Amino acid sequence: MSGHGGYLFFVWLHILAAALWVGGMLFFVLVLLPLSRSERYRALAPELVQLSGLRFRVVGWVALVLLVATGTLALYYRGLGSLLGEAAFWRAPFGSVLAMKLFLVAAVLGISAVHDFYVGPRSVARWQQAPDAPDTRRLRRLAAWMGRLNLLLSLAIVFLAVALVRGLP
Repeated sequence: MSGHGGYLFFVWLHILAAALWVGGMLFFVLVLLPLSRSERYRALAPELVQLSGLRFRVVGWVALVLLVATGTLALYYRGLGSLLGEAAFWRAPFGSVLAMKLFLVAAVLGISAVHDFYVGPRSVARWQQAPDAPDTRRLRRLAAWMGRLNLLLSLAIVFLAVALVRGLP
């Protein structure tokens, strides 16, 4: 793909991946986890959260990889690739907002990796073994706070993405 059509395709794919990532986290927080706490589904909750988490982990990482790839390509399609090495670019308003966005993206990637491959699996395993143990509650709280933080950071990234396109007020 070349020219304007290529740029639009990468922006479209970027928005789609962002919707998938943020929408998936919102689904967890607003739908799945509240249901898992209800009396009716409490016995199924550990397995439901584990299987949903494993499925979303694949979908989420595909979305994150797409976001990084399409975001990078969109910058180059906009002709900004040659400016990324210049200090003046990063001091300008667009560069400063982009730097904040990239910092938050790095944080989301790091938190996601720790959550998805260490804390989350340990939390669910302990929940299945000893649901009421103190270390189970601690791990579940840690996993929950990591998820919430990732959601908040992701929403901030979406705000910054809008600011990059539309400008800050």
